[in-house]
Amino acid sequence: MPYLILFIVSFIFGWFFQSIGMILPWLFGPISAAIALKKYSRVQYYWPKGISDIGLYILGAQIGVSFTKEILGDIAHDFLSIVLLSVLIVVCAIVISLLFKKIVGCSTETALLSSIPGALNQMIVMAEENKNASLLIVTLTQTSRLLFVIMFVPFISRLSSHNNHHFELTQAKAIYDVLNIYQMMMLIVFIAVSIYCFKIIHLPVPDMLGPIFVIVIWNLSTGQNFTVPMPLINIAQILFGIRIGLQMYDLSSQINRKLFIGIFVQNFLLIMCAILMSIIVTVMTHHPFNDVFLSAAPGGMAQIVIVALETSANVAMISSYHIFRIFFILLAVTPLMSLYLKWRNQTLYK
Repeated sequence: MPYLILFIVSFIFGWFFQSIGMILPWLFGPISAAIALKKYSRVQYYWPKGISDIGLYILGAQIGVSFTKEILGDIAHDFLSIVLLSVLIVVCAIVISLLFKKIVGCSTETALLSSIPGALNQMIVMAEENKNASLLIVTLTQTSRLLFVIMFVPFISRLSSHNNHHFELTQAKAIYDVLNIYQMMMLIVFIAVSIYCFKIIHLPVPDMLGPIFVIVIWNLSTGQNFTVPMPLINIAQILFGIRIGLQMYDLSSQINRKLFIGIFVQNFLLIMCAILMSIIVTVMTHHPFNDVFLSAAPGGMAQIVIVALETSANVAMISSYHIFRIFFILLAVTPLMSLYLKWRNQTLYK
């Protein structure tokens, strides 16, 4: 019953926000509904991760259908800018961590692990393994960044997306107009298998990479491009947004004034750096500012993709930047940081 109440109230909030023209109504609606129910009701509301993961599967599928042969060709031409933007974002995060350390009064290890964007789980694991890092601060900071990005990035994106309508969702037919029921079931089975395999080998964000991987292969091998119906994407946002709202309410009681200021300054500066770098890349390339900004914005890929869908941005380009950044952080930044922190520990305790 609590699950049903959460969903119904979230749907009502989303419908109301959409009727008044609010940005991201089907994301902010569930977030607001979850916070309101948690605050003003005596019922202990809980939203299982498995339910919110269904939203990630749907969003992953929509990302996958955005990757056509033409789009992949464009992304290949932008590879250098993808690398450059990812490296610059990480460098900015490391520099900003020095200021975060002074504001919060934490250790260098805590500041570094709190500041790297786009690898929440990996940074938390490293905080658990490092005795000089505060697991609480790292967890609160990394989780709060996702919420901070949801609150601010959509408004910046909306201001810059007024002339960015060349990637409308109506560009391809809906899935039920392209595939029959057997083809849909086959894709669902392959997606489930790929998610399971990706989890076994510990790939990042497997719930999104699984659908992306399967549908990209489908697009390239068959040429039968389709899009996920918008009502289904709205449902995905509800399932995902409820979990974010509950997390936001729980985090609000754990963040003190000093940590709040540190998180605000850290994320504000990261977003300002993303804006500055986006302006430079926009001048150097033919891409609209909104596409580049969402590609550079710090935060989780799921949240950024929702904003991209809402503002008719180039979902394939934006998700490719974020996927590369995730693997860049995992394969290069995380090992280097681990070596540095181990060396630092050995130096401090000699």
